[in-house]
Amino acid sequence: MNVFVQPTGRRIDPFGDPPGEVLILNRPLSAWQHDALVGAGLTPIDRPQAPCLIIPDALFTTSGALRAFVEGAAGRDAVLVLKQSVYGKNSVPVQPGVTPCDLGWRFEEIRFASGRGDPPVDVVVDPDEQVVKMPLPTHYVGSGEIEIPFPRHPLMTIHHWVHILWANQVAGSIELRATPKWKFILTGLWALLRARSFNRWRLLGKANTIGKNCDIHPTAIIEGSTLGDGVSVGPYARVLFSRLGDKVGVMAGAMVEACTLGDRSMISQQTVVRFCVLYPEAIASQYLMQQCVLGRRAVTTGGAFSMDLNFDGPIRVPLDGKLHSTGTQFLGSAFGHGARIGTGHWLASGRAVPNETFLIRDPRQVIARISPALAGQGPLINDQGTLRPLAVGPDPETTAWVRRVLGTPSGGPTGEG
Repeated sequence: MNVFVQPTGRRIDPFGDPPGEVLILNRPLSAWQHDALVGAGLTPIDRPQAPCLIIPDALFTTSGALRAFVEGAAGRDAVLVLKQSVYGKNSVPVQPGVTPCDLGWRFEEIRFASGRGDPPVDVVVDPDEQVVKMPLPTHYVGSGEIEIPFPRHPLMTIHHWVHILWANQVAGSIELRATPKWKFILTGLWALLRARSFNRWRLLGKANTIGKNCDIHPTAIIEGSTLGDGVSVGPYARVLFSRLGDKVGVMAGAMVEACTLGDRSMISQQTVVRFCVLYPEAIASQYLMQQCVLGRRAVTTGGAFSMDLNFDGPIRVPLDGKLHSTGTQFLGSAFGHGARIGTGHWLASGRAVPNETFLIRDPRQVIARISPALAGQGPLINDQGTLRPLAVGPDPETTAWVRRVLGTPSGGPTGEG
């Protein structure tokens, strides 16, 4: 069976990359597509010629999903419908050409062309998910639990940076669900023998894939993760359910949870990253980063903060000149290739920082001029970059309050220097 991969012309903001260059578990989307087409027995053609399958170049899915659609079409004109599911509900937002229907969500860009010109029929594809429910305080985001799907056959079109995040988060599910039960059992038994314990954390500590020439400190904790070659993990660091590329550096005390880290990326000391994607050579140094995407050679520094939670409702993001709901109240930001974010900035959730952005603190808020004559002059303040003695107004009550709180002697200087 032939397949035509329709160019979308899409560039994924803020990176400017075509969909095929998007990285999912450190592999380009084009490589995932190639594997899916080969596994489904499909032969790419240069132009649509019926009968054939037509898919967009932004499609992320598996060979099993494509086979199910082609078999369901049975030679008829057809449109793919993703079955109603937790995975579908979580992943369909911000995807143009995807509309809800009674059976799930209709992907207008994924179709089978028979050449007969008949009205297309809906063919439902099941993502074959397993759902894990986790309790959550109701006063947090208004729900007593969250549902985390593990689909065997995820399906998504990549149009926005949030899809890069979501695709990376479900890609591991493809590998996990594709593992034969016998191999899964043998792996578990081998981990049990090495751990000599039924404690789940000890077992996870033996369920890792570690590359060559890695430097892992004895106090570091690695659980359920895959590390490439030459990875360095410092003292008291933790890596949980994550995929690390070659020569990644995780410094002392850092925490990496459910992340994908590209080759030669780095997590600075005491930094916490959760549910994030870092492209090659990106550096995360802000104290806490969740649900974010960092482009190639992007740098965030300590004292910067990406907000990641909206208590009032789902976070909205722009696409094609309109705001679209992501369907989630938990989302960070994207930082373009080469972006450098200095200290002292708070970034609202769902934002995208363009490529090569260089963001620094307002110089008036940075102390740059300090006179030696200020020694012993009591409380000092920053006055647009210049350090000077605290000015106390003429109001006696205010003067007394400042002196009491700051410990200024009654005879101390109160005027400007």
